[in-house]
Amino acid sequence: MTVLTWRSTALVGVAVASIAALSACGGGGSSSTSSSAAASTSAATSASASASPSESPTSSAPARPVTVLLDWFPNPDHVSLYVAKSAGLFDAAGLDVTLQPPSDPADPPKLVSVGQVPLGISYQSEMPYSVQAGLKVKAVAALIPTALNSVIWLEKSGLKSLADLGGKTIGSAGLPTDTAFLSAIYKANNIDPASVNVVTVKTSLIQALESGKVDAVIGAYGNIEGVQLQQDGQNPVITPVSEAGVPNYDELVVLANSDKLASDTEYQQLVRDFLSALAKGTALAMADPAAAEAAMAGVVEDTSGPALNAQIEATLPLLKNPSGFGQMDAAKWDKFSAFMKAQGLIEAVPPASEMQTNDFLPKG
Repeated sequence: MTVLTWRSTALVGVAVASIAALSACGGGGSSSTSSSAAASTSAATSASASASPSESPTSSAPARPVTVLLDWFPNPDHVSLYVAKSAGLFDAAGLDVTLQPPSDPADPPKLVSVGQVPLGISYQSEMPYSVQAGLKVKAVAALIPTALNSVIWLEKSGLKSLADLGGKTIGSAGLPTDTAFLSAIYKANNIDPASVNVVTVKTSLIQALESGKVDAVIGAYGNIEGVQLQQDGQNPVITPVSEAGVPNYDELVVLANSDKLASDTEYQQLVRDFLSALAKGTALAMADPAAAEAAMAGVVEDTSGPALNAQIEATLPLLKNPSGFGQMDAAKWDKFSAFMKAQGLIEAVPPASEMQTNDFLPKG
């Protein structure tokens, strides 16, 4: 779970509203919707029409309320969700979807597990912890099927490669995963860990880098902080941790309640319908960047205009899953969990089958 500079400002402001909304929603229903700008009329009409009859209820069937608890407040990493909503794809599937920011990024697994919300957004790196804690959750789709966490430095720093980090100061959000990622990077690049000064800057990653307080940072996202640095006139050098000695992983995943997946047929259908609509939203976002930008306009509170559009454009290619929408590779999950255990982050390696399933993804 990565804490990002651009995520820090608005979460406190939505915390009280989030708690109140979730209390009102009870078992996942909702009487309100998350604010978002509509995509173009033609895009919405075309996308809604593409829903198959099996995904659309009859006109007399009431829409099923679905609260999706986000991992953080709305940001470009959620673009496919907001496109699906603004284009009417969830409506066409008979779902009244509310995209709800959390009061705490650790909330989605907990609240999905106890049934307070039906679905959530979380991180693959959180799933082993959730299983160890006995939470009744399972990932049902990869929303962002690749690692976003990156090492970033500025071109003017004089650093030429990761191997040059020896003897330098690195800013970190102070998370255990960042420490583990750095350990792997040191090993892969023959860096003496004792020579590196790691300082905790929490959410001030970009400020620390631009001010010269640190030579590089870890925990930033290339599609967000990297773009922000470019917008600030800097020349960032961005290396995803998956290219620096850390096994690749699915950054964001859709969570469902594992007990209900096993026994509740209505819930199973709800998950299938949600993922089918989300798959269409993902495809529409990648095919029509203008619709993606329109869907996110006014939703992201601290970024707008050209800066937001640049972040969205950098995010859209990251949605593409070579194996098909939402697909999760069990071997990749096992490899990343083994990495976490080797770094002392988890006590045991839970099998991928306990953490994720592709059974509810749309076919074909």
